[in-house]
Amino acid sequence: MIGELINQIAQTGTIVIGSLGIFVALRNQHRQLNAQMFIEFSGRFQELLRLFPTEAWIANRDPSQPLPSPSHELTDCTLYTMQFIADAYYLHKGGYLGKRMWKLWEREIKKTLRGRIFRREWTRLSAEFAHSVDFVCYINSIIRSESPPVIEAPCDLSAAGF
Repeated sequence: MIGELINQIAQTGTIVIGSLGIFVALRNQHRQLNAQMFIEFSGRFQELLRLFPTEAWIANRDPSQPLPSPSHELTDCTLYTMQFIADAYYLHKGGYLGKRMWKLWEREIKKTLRGRIFRREWTRLSAEFAHSVDFVCYINSIIRSESPPVIEAPCDLSAAGF
């Protein structure tokens, strides 16, 4: 009887320790994948910054700077940036991006999208994302806080996870 009790306790302890080990390994793997995504996305963002005309980036952040004229290069760079933001947005929505990392990135996304260049270019580019109503609603909700929306889409932000 005592031998059976000791055997059951030992088996239960083994299961608990094994389960804890699996939990720690999965948590570490999740953290490592988030770190890899952060490194990859940071590299992509650096590439975007190199492509983006410096005077346009500065004018987007600083309203006292003159607004550059529209150009094909500026529209292309803005499109690449919006595609980058869409990638991060969908990784977040799919649960592949940690909440803390998303909050960190989202703060910069909002700051960038509220700038004059991105608001102006979004009027040209929003149609490129019309297939993704929840993303358009998300971008419009950010831009709307500083300016009127560009595309009117039926925006149910609760369905989009807000």
